[in-house]
Amino acid sequence: MGRKKKKQIKPWCWYCNREFDDEKILIQHQKAKHFKCHVCHKKLYTGPGLSIHCMQVHKEKIDKVPNSLPGRNNCEIEIYGMEGIPPEDIKEHERLKN
Repeated sequence: MGRKKKKQIKPWCWYCNREFDDEKILIQHQKAKHFKCHVCHKKLYTGPGLSIHCMQVHKEKIDKVPNSLPGRNNCEIEIYGMEGIPPEDIKEHERLKN
C-alpha cells in the first residue's frame, strides 16, 4: 500500500471562481474577462494595471474589476493567474472542493 496522494487543485479564477485545466488558460481568461479596457479593449495583466491604464490613457477612474463576484472586485489586489490570491481564499476554495 502506498501513501495517498494529495489532490492537486486546478487553477481557478479568484474573480469569478471558474476552474481551468492550466494556469496559461486562466491568465488568458483573466485578461479577456476581467482586465480588458472597456474603452479601447486593450487586455492588461492585472487589476492595478487596468486601473492605471484607464487613468493615464482615458483620464477615467476605475474602482472595480469587471465581471467579478461581489467582494472580489477590488482593483488594488495584484493577482496574476494563481499568484497573489489571499491565502485564506485558497484554503476556503480547497475546503469547498473536498
